[in-house]
Amino acid sequence: MTELLDLPLIAITPPVVRSWYAKALLGAGGKTSIGQSYRFLRAVMNSAKRDGAIMINPCQIPGAGTDKAKERGIATPGQIVDLVEAITPRYRAAVLLAAWCGLRRGEVCGLRTADVDLVDGVVWVRKNRVELLESPKKYDKDPKTDAGRRPVSVPPHVMPYLRDHMKEWAGRDRFFIGKDGQPMRGNAVYQAFVRARVKVGVDVSYHDLRHTGQTLAASAGATLADLKKRLGHASAAASLRYLHAVEGRDREVADQLSKLAAHGNAAKLPKTIIVKH
Repeated sequence: MTELLDLPLIAITPPVVRSWYAKALLGAGGKTSIGQSYRFLRAVMNSAKRDGAIMINPCQIPGAGTDKAKERGIATPGQIVDLVEAITPRYRAAVLLAAWCGLRRGEVCGLRTADVDLVDGVVWVRKNRVELLESPKKYDKDPKTDAGRRPVSVPPHVMPYLRDHMKEWAGRDRFFIGKDGQPMRGNAVYQAFVRARVKVGVDVSYHDLRHTGQTLAASAGATLADLKKRLGHASAAASLRYLHAVEGRDREVADQLSKLAAHGNAAKLPKTIIVKH
């Protein structure tokens, strides 16, 4: 972007921007850095336009600067079984809650023992455990949105693992604790998962398990509204406000997930779920 730095704002026209962008793509720079530079230039020009310094924003290249998200990997039901068998038993419930219930790592580590209802088969997500990389400070915080605070129905085949965890490894206050009795560190879960992943040979990250949970729930017949409710997603899109999750449907989705686990093949599941009233 050096060739644009000394130009007056009014001299940076759409043809000039197109010329710079084309040369940048032919150069040695990576597409990611070029995209970042383009977005920065576009933001500067938007400010200049708002201030009346220029009439139009010259950054008008369709698709330029778009930050495309990497396609996330997902694990199959069989691979989830392999990961659970390979990981240290203390962390098995953490894998299953991510893979079959779509919980984030912070939500897993933030679970209180009272949040896990073994009678009704529901996990209540109320807090998110935060660990700052730049400091040793750790704390619980509320979810970013109201949608993040939610009950999640647990597939029946996962319940025995939660019961075992409650009996063997849960603390009086925290459902996940370390060997020292302190709240489970997210990095401890991550490292244990990495070791299991290497043993099994599955190329997915721990966060990919949440994506796995979303995909499996969709395969079990969940609608977009069901997924939003189950995973704690919030959206401002007006059209989505007309989609409502049927009360009790999350339990139907959870039951279908256990059928998926038994089959090991999403193709054998029904594409829709009939909710009995």
